[in-house]
Amino acid sequence: MISIEHPSIRSAVADMGYGLLPLYFVGSKKFALIVKTTKEAILTARLNQEMKLYLVPDGAKGACSLGLITAFFDDHDEPLVLFSPMYTGDQLQSDLVGVLSQATFDVFFFDENHREMMGVRVRVNNAAQVLTALQQARFKKFKLESVGKDLEAMGAWFGRRSELDDTAAFQLHFEEKLYPDDLLVIDTNPEAYDFHGAEGNPAVTSLERQEPGAFQERDIVAFLKRAFPADTIFLNPVRIDTGREFSDVLCLTDEVLLVVQAKDSPNTEAILRRNINRKRAVIRSHIEKATQQLRGALSFVKELDELKISTSSGDHSLNLRGRATCGLVVVRELFDDDYHSCSAPVLAVSRDCAFPCVLTDFSALHMMTMHLKSPVRMMNGLFQLYEFGMENGEFPKPRFLGPPAG
Repeated sequence: MISIEHPSIRSAVADMGYGLLPLYFVGSKKFALIVKTTKEAILTARLNQEMKLYLVPDGAKGACSLGLITAFFDDHDEPLVLFSPMYTGDQLQSDLVGVLSQATFDVFFFDENHREMMGVRVRVNNAAQVLTALQQARFKKFKLESVGKDLEAMGAWFGRRSELDDTAAFQLHFEEKLYPDDLLVIDTNPEAYDFHGAEGNPAVTSLERQEPGAFQERDIVAFLKRAFPADTIFLNPVRIDTGREFSDVLCLTDEVLLVVQAKDSPNTEAILRRNINRKRAVIRSHIEKATQQLRGALSFVKELDELKISTSSGDHSLNLRGRATCGLVVVRELFDDDYHSCSAPVLAVSRDCAFPCVLTDFSALHMMTMHLKSPVRMMNGLFQLYEFGMENGEFPKPRFLGPPAG
């Protein structure tokens, strides 16, 4: 595994949101490629034994290109994708030329919490054509204010791509595993279990997940720890008066109480192969269930000055006086054209309980905590999403430009 042979690589991966990271090894004089993406995309790549790269044309600039889209086809029409906008002088272009000029090369897949989940050796199906296209590609000059529009243009092009575009895509076929891909990753670093409710247990994850709940909750805690101190985070807090779970995750600082309710599906071939309409229906159902649970939690704390809960770390009496309360619903994914209908139940709970409530998907929460690395910044970001949602009837899709916060 590359993260074991070269441990320093993890720090570079940790600085990425999502995307491609070419590597050059001086000793072997070879390039390799790191792909940081979702567990769903990694499993899809494993099932398909391939992934595709699309060089996206810039319709407004004639011969120019906007960048690359990496696609993992869990669904033919709406696959899982990574966006890599590129600009004049972009080092990514020359590095990818180096990667793709090799007959075969190694690809290593990492998830959002920087864990190496799969390594494969790949061969480019149409290598000469790919190399020529990438070498000859021209990109426009970088303008920060245009990046958002460039990403929208890339998405729009991909949505209306033709069969010819699919044929012209760079097809990376997996030839062999570099190590077994049914890994159980165990993180025994103290930082993996230094919050309330961890019970001293290391963080455990795997690519395939039959029962997603506990895995997702630990992943969400890992995200939140980028913004909140460990001693303010409570996993699976239980109400002392009833013995029933209060929420999936809770964060309590001197200024705010954040109540998190999350829903996920198993990460299996059967789930990934569902059609889009079925996936949408499941997401909406998950949101309905999560908002019902959130409504119960927020209604309970509305008149409280003190919240008495228990975790595996012991009993806790949490002082709520003077603290703002916010609810957060996290689901597996949100489709771009489904935000309005998905937002409605969460906004209804917010109005009924008179507390700000926000809806995000797993990827959005990952990106927010990569860029908003303090309780104040994170909560300000959530409050901005809430205000937008109340004004427009749907929550926005968070977008961040530039490298993550240090």
